[in-house]
Amino acid sequence: MTDFLSRFKIPTILGLSIIFLGLASGVYLVLQEQIFTSQAAPDLTPQNITLTNLTENSVTISWQTNTPASSFVTFGQENPTEQTALDDRDTAPKPHLIHYVTLKNLLPQARYQYKITSGKVTSELKSFETAKSLASQTGFTPIIGAALDDTAPVNEGIVYLSVTGAYLQSALIKTGGNFLIPLSYLRKNDLSDIYSLTEDATAKITIISNKGSASLITKLTANTLPLPSIKLGQSLDLTTPEETPPPNYDLNGDGKINSADNAIILQNFSNNPKNNKADLNKDGVVNQKDLDLMAQKLKDLGSR
Repeated sequence: MTDFLSRFKIPTILGLSIIFLGLASGVYLVLQEQIFTSQAAPDLTPQNITLTNLTENSVTISWQTNTPASSFVTFGQENPTEQTALDDRDTAPKPHLIHYVTLKNLLPQARYQYKITSGKVTSELKSFETAKSLASQTGFTPIIGAALDDTAPVNEGIVYLSVTGAYLQSALIKTGGNFLIPLSYLRKNDLSDIYSLTEDATAKITIISNKGSASLITKLTANTLPLPSIKLGQSLDLTTPEETPPPNYDLNGDGKINSADNAIILQNFSNNPKNNKADLNKDGVVNQKDLDLMAQKLKDLGSR
C-alpha cells in the first residue's frame, strides 16, 4: 500500500506546484500588461481651454493636449452636435499639440453650447454668448511680430494679446514664425462696446508653442509699430525705457579728456555733424548742450 501511495505523491505535489506557478505567472503578466497600458495611454484631455476674438458672429476656441491629437469642436444653439468645426489649419482632422478652432457664421447675442473632441476624449458641455453687432471700429493697426526658437522660426503656436479692460485676442503663428492680430473690432471686456484707447494702455503678448513660451509687454497705440522678434524663453518689457549710457568724453581716443576733445565739439557744431561722437547727449545735433556737458566734465576732472 505504501508503495502504491508513493507512486502518486510526487506527481501530485509537482502538479500542484506547476498549477501555482502558472497562476502566479498569469497574475504577474496581467499586472504588467495593466501597468504598461496605463503608462502608454496618451493624455488627450483638452487643457487650458480659452475663448478669444469673440464678436457678434464668431469666436475662437483654443486648447492644448499632452499628446498630438486630431481634434474638432461640435456646437449649436439647441444642442452641441448641430455643427462641426475643424482646426483652422486643417481641411481634414490632423494631430496637433496646440489646437485652434474658429466658429463662424454665428448669430448676434445668441447662446451656444459646444464640446471639444480630442481623439476619443470629449470635454464636458460648455457654452458662450455672442456679442451684439457694432457699427464702429477702433481704428487700431494690427499687432505684427515674429516668434523664434533661437534663430529658427516657430512653426506651430498661438499668440495671445491681453489688454486691461479689453476682451482677449489671439492669432495663429504662420509660416516663418510671423503673426498678425487684427484690432479693428477689439471690444471691451464685457463686450458692450468697442474698446477705447487710453494713454496708459499696455498690451501683453503671450506666445505658446510646443517648444516653449515667451512674453512681451508694449504700449498699445493707434499705430503700433511692428514688434521686435520674440525668442522662446524671453520675457521682454518695451514700456521700460533703456538706460542711456554715459557720454564718451574722450572724443579723440587718446585716453585723456581735455581741451582737444572740446575742440572736436566746436569743429562739429551743426545740425548735421561729421563726427557723431561730438553729439554727447545723442539728440542728433551738436550744440551748446554738448559744450556744457564737456565743460562740466572738465570742471569735475579739474576739481579732483
